[in-house]
Amino acid sequence: MKKKVIGVVAALSLATSVGFAAPLNDFSEGKIAVDISGRASNDIKVSDRTGSETYDAKTSWEYGVTAGLGNNFAIQYKNFNPKSKDYSGFSGKLKTQEFNVLYKVDENFTVFTGFVQAKSKYEGRGLGSFEGDTKSNWQLGVTGQTPLADRLTGYATVAAGADTSAWKLGVSYAINKNVDFDLFYAENKYDNVKYNGAIASAYGRDADYKVKGLGYGLTYKF
Repeated sequence: MKKKVIGVVAALSLATSVGFAAPLNDFSEGKIAVDISGRASNDIKVSDRTGSETYDAKTSWEYGVTAGLGNNFAIQYKNFNPKSKDYSGFSGKLKTQEFNVLYKVDENFTVFTGFVQAKSKYEGRGLGSFEGDTKSNWQLGVTGQTPLADRLTGYATVAAGADTSAWKLGVSYAINKNVDFDLFYAENKYDNVKYNGAIASAYGRDADYKVKGLGYGLTYKF
């Protein structure tokens, strides 16, 4: 039972996948990209004082908007609200947000920094319903991309902060000049995530979470 309950919380806390979609490479003023992507398969590993265990999560969708500012700068907002699978009446939700500032070094590399925020909500029989503490971190990262073939681009993203890290490998296919299709594999990790309520008293105030899996999505560029 302990592992099921903690697993539910994990399914939200680390499915916060940084989940970057196909990178926008034109930061001219007024250029906008809208990303819609989902994790088709999630593996979530939870480590706390009771040990470690791996769980599945539901396919969850993430959304993002990147807007060019000119002079090689852009701003980005992302939202991801994953939900765990039901474990004998237990389920968990997570609301995450990211606010990033991006700078294009050249046609192949973009660096970024930003604020990552995640907050969990737990619902289930016996332990009631409660929200966990908000987990906040600054992160630094870099995205690289290179053409692989006609209309096909490979890209990779690495990001890290004090208690968070993420990496992603993907390929993007240009359906037309305004729409890209993405296929990717990503892994995210959050450490020292704290919780309130019954889970905090029963299993400890914090735990480490790691989520990994395949995903897919579309990027609309305007």
